[in-house]
Amino acid sequence: MKPIDEFRAEYGAPKVFVSPDSALDAIKGRGLPAVAFDYWSKFGFSRFLGGYFQITNLAKYTDVIEKWISGSHFSSVDSYFSITIDAFGRMQCLGVRCGHVFDLDPPNHAVYDREDSNEADIRNGNEGPFLEQMFFSGLPEDVAPETDDYYSKLSFSAKDKLGEFGPDQIYAPIPAISLGGQMRIEDLQIVDAPSYLTMVAEIAPPRVMTMKDLTHLAFGNGAEDILAGLLKK
Repeated sequence: MKPIDEFRAEYGAPKVFVSPDSALDAIKGRGLPAVAFDYWSKFGFSRFLGGYFQITNLAKYTDVIEKWISGSHFSSVDSYFSITIDAFGRMQCLGVRCGHVFDLDPPNHAVYDREDSNEADIRNGNEGPFLEQMFFSGLPEDVAPETDDYYSKLSFSAKDKLGEFGPDQIYAPIPAISLGGQMRIEDLQIVDAPSYLTMVAEIAPPRVMTMKDLTHLAFGNGAEDILAGLLKK
């Protein structure tokens, strides 16, 4: 079974199909992998898992990504596009030429640099498999009310209180995280994703963090030794 067929088997048909219309014509010629157009053509910019994640429309999020990574060391070396966005605005992003991978994490007002890329695959014309895996945004069994995942449980609480949101909308705290808001049900509202994410990036520059930075936050001094030990296991 091809990965694109596995995607349909894993996530099913979207509740509402959001057609890509002329958006795909507007982004042709940007050097984007052909396999991405296969997914966009077949699944559109639709939402899956009850709306928990959406395949993103590049035209609506390119400026958002630029705002979020404007202070990073990799912002000027490539052009980037997002693959998916979840119910709280978290996005997976990929560089067109270098294949650099990072995540936008609005709940923590941060950009997580995975320090990973598929540049070698791009040079060899084999970028498809790496990209296709990025469309698989979480497991269906992890998006359930009884799951241990905090964001999944919060999404169900938000849906019960606020109702379902539409395409290119998310649950987000008002006020924003950088202004004292918190990722709790009391602060969440349904907002337009591109507008909100642009606004919060303009209010305060998001932190750009690597795995080493995250390890320091979790373990403090001696983090490198702890991380090295974990990687050896």
